[in-house]
Amino acid sequence: MKRFLQEIFSSLFVPFRYNGEMPIGRKKKALVHIAKEDLHLDEESYHQILKGVAGVESATELTEKGFEKVMERFQEMGFKGLLPDPYQPVPKGRLIPPDSPQGQERMTSNQLGFISYLLEKLSWDEGHYHAFCRRIIKKPEPLTKRDGQKMIIGLMAILRQRTIRERKGL
Repeated sequence: MKRFLQEIFSSLFVPFRYNGEMPIGRKKKALVHIAKEDLHLDEESYHQILKGVAGVESATELTEKGFEKVMERFQEMGFKGLLPDPYQPVPKGRLIPPDSPQGQERMTSNQLGFISYLLEKLSWDEGHYHAFCRRIIKKPEPLTKRDGQKMIIGLMAILRQRTIRERKGL
């Protein structure tokens, strides 16, 4: 009976998709609206940008690709983001100490997702990534939370430097 209920429950809650892609979450929608307010866009201009850049009627329909395009457009229009420098994110928390048992736990899905995002932004292939892992954590890939933190910090530093160089035109 329990298994039957689980199957029914899971079939009822299939994630909604636009054109086969998952829509963005509420935090990203909020960021789009913050940018709209910051740029003092009226409703008509805002909807024209959404339609022209991402092909959607509202922020609710934005996918990850559409969100990236819209935010790029907003940055071209002068939106600076929520941070003093959006290319230098504020670190969340401290590095897990080496002797902490928490550092030996398996990497989280959020860490894996963020590492994948950073690798995509850097346009690195698997070989480049594994060489970087061996350099930073002395292993071919991160397995623990602490390893994940070290890799994220290293990848963010490289992405930050690359972005600064590109902005300076070097």
